[in-house]
Amino acid sequence: MERRRAQALFETHHLALYRFVLRSCGDARAAEDVTQEVFVRALRDGVRVPPAGSERAWLFQIARNLLIDRWRRGNLEPLTLPEEADGTTAVPAAQALRASLRAALTRLPDADREAFLLGQVAGLTYAEIADSTGTTEAAVRSRIYRARRALRKQLGTEAATEHER
Repeated sequence: MERRRAQALFETHHLALYRFVLRSCGDARAAEDVTQEVFVRALRDGVRVPPAGSERAWLFQIARNLLIDRWRRGNLEPLTLPEEADGTTAVPAAQALRASLRAALTRLPDADREAFLLGQVAGLTYAEIADSTGTTEAAVRSRIYRARRALRKQLGTEAATEHER
């Protein structure tokens, strides 16, 4: 891969990749490592770079595969929230909504959470998500629909419970 194209790919996609990986694993250091590894692999595999316009799905597929590999090897813990000694979740009041969303995301099935994050955080289209996850656009639509419905239900329930306190 030529240097200018590699630099353009990095400048265009690194922030969205980092955000997706961070939301997927919850660990900033691991997210930095995985994001860096995506571009190392992209440079190394430059011969197989897809045509212009489909690089984003290709890069997210690399990120997804790296995350899966790390989870399988036990290098990443499942996405969870920190807890206090008494078992309650440790969340400052100013971060309550973010914590509620993160908690709701952890309860989603992996495939639904992944499709939701690729669409909402990374900004991929349904076609790009389907390409990067090896599924169909219909499956992606269904997964994102289920994720949104579950998040609305969970966040609505938590908001109602919080309001009653």
